[in-house]
Order: sequence, then structure tokens, then C-alpha cells
Amino acid sequence: MISIVIPTYNSSRFMPDLLESIFKQAVDNMEVIIVDDCSKDDTVEIAKKYPARVLQMEKNGGPARARNRGVKEAKGDIIFFLDSDVLVLDGTVREVKDYFEKNPSANCVIGVCATEPLNRGFVPTYMAMFEYIHLVSAREGKVSVFAPRCGAIKKELFQRVGGYDESYKGADVEDFELARRIIKVDSIFLDPKMLVRHQFVNNFNEAVRNYFKRAVMWIHLFLKDRQLDNAGPTSPSNGIAAICSFLSFISLFFMPAIPAARNIFGALVIIFIISNLKWWNFMRREAGLLFAVRALFLNYLLGIDIIVATIYGLVSYPLKK
Repeated sequence: MISIVIPTYNSSRFMPDLLESIFKQAVDNMEVIIVDDCSKDDTVEIAKKYPARVLQMEKNGGPARARNRGVKEAKGDIIFFLDSDVLVLDGTVREVKDYFEKNPSANCVIGVCATEPLNRGFVPTYMAMFEYIHLVSAREGKVSVFAPRCGAIKKELFQRVGGYDESYKGADVEDFELARRIIKVDSIFLDPKMLVRHQFVNNFNEAVRNYFKRAVMWIHLFLKDRQLDNAGPTSPSNGIAAICSFLSFISLFFMPAIPAARNIFGALVIIFIISNLKWWNFMRREAGLLFAVRALFLNYLLGIDIIVATIYGLVSYPLKK
């Protein structure tokens, strides 16, 4: 049986489309569990209009705790996690069921976000395409990340590794932390046929804040377990690009006094471009040259943001401990 677990918090604007997208492709032996984390809007009232089990948390504790509660109450042996701000594309629920039937030894699999996000605009489209190409490019279909916006795991494995770490109160890096424990005992596979459309951040300012926060928390996690990711936006190639962005930006300030700074700037920019060629060519083919050029510039700025966050994460980690 498949238990679809969805944590919600003030998600009323997403619920009708999300639940419609699930129930119109219902499969045998499926249940939908909504775990509401003390919403202040009419999320619960909307959810109760559908054939879903609605659980209400007594106190707001974050998505990690809500997901753990959903798994605890689930009847299925397969847990299919979805975020509340997604739309499940046709065939995805069936694909989850078929994947585990065709691959009985698999215990964990994630899908991907489609290149067309739920919200329109340059920044969300860039983020959707950037994440998509970095996941589908994973070698051998194995990844070191687990995305609860579209990820399925056998209940036995989830419970064996201890579930989500409930010390993470927001939508932070609890998914990365869980993945670290999963890959120590099993594999996480990628199935690009499992597709959702996701609501990404709306604009540049939101992207900067989101990247900074998650980069700091990811650095704390990395310093704790010394584990890099082999796929997704946190893969090493993106780290190299971010370092080149930051160092080339710093070199601009030395150009008036140090002539060699021009050469350093040029070399760093070249490395930055080479590191980003795979996703840049993908965006150029899918969205056009102008979009790809804008995306490269945005990536450059976000790379600076990430390294500043990394420095802050390195300095703040001892204080956190």
C-alpha cells in the first residue's frame, strides 16, 4: 500500500490543485495523509473536502515533525512524501507503485521537479531548470539527496534510520540530513518519470535569502559528517563555480593596484563558465540564448551569496556546537 504524506502549514491556496492532481490518478491501495502543522488559514477545511486523512498537530513543530507523525499513522509499506506546494503530474503516483514492483530490491527513490514551476517568472524558472538538469544528470541513477517534495521510501527503511531529525524546525536541510543516514545503509535512486511542478521563490531577493540560509545550514551539516553530494545544486561542480564567482568578484577591487588581477579575474571567469557549461547549454536549448545568458549572470551573483554564507557557516559552526 502507498501512503502519501503531505505536511501543511497555511497551504490553502495550494490544496485544491494538489489534491485534485493526486486523486484523479488514484491507484489501488493508496491513502493520502495530510498532517497540518497548526495552520491559521482554511487548509484543514479544504483538505477535509477530499477523501484524505487529516491529522492536526497540537503544536507547530515544523515539517520534519509533521512528516514523522504522518509516517507513524500510515498504513502503507511505501511512504510517498510530497510538499504542499506542488502539483503532481499525471502518471507519477502510478510510477511510484510500478517502480517498487519492478525493482523489489529498491527501498528509496526520488523524482524531480519539472522545468516549468508553478509560479511564473525568470527566477523560479531558472531554479526549476537548474535543479532538474543537476538531478537527471546523476550517474547510474543514484543520488545522495532525498527530496520530500517528491520522494518515496519504504516505511521499514525510514523507521530503521530514525526518520526526520525534528530539531530542524523549518524547511531547512532536514532532507539532506536524512539522506546522509539513508546512504549509509542503502541507496537512493532517481526516477525522472516521477514528476511534480513546484512553487519556487518568486524573485532575486527571495533567492538570495533562501540560498544564504540553506548554504549556512548545509555547511554546518557538512562539517558534522564531512559528506559531499553527488547530484543536485549542492554537487561539487557548483561549489567550484561559486568559489570562482566570489574570487573573481574580489579580484575586481585589486585591478587598479595590481595588474595581474586582470588575468586572475579572466582565468576565474573562464573556470566559472566551464563549470556551468552543462546546465547552461541545457537552458540555452530549452529556453533560448537570452534566458541562458541571464541565468549565467544570476548564477554568478548567487555564487557570491553562497560563498559569503559558507564563510559565515564556517565561523558560526563552533558557536552552534
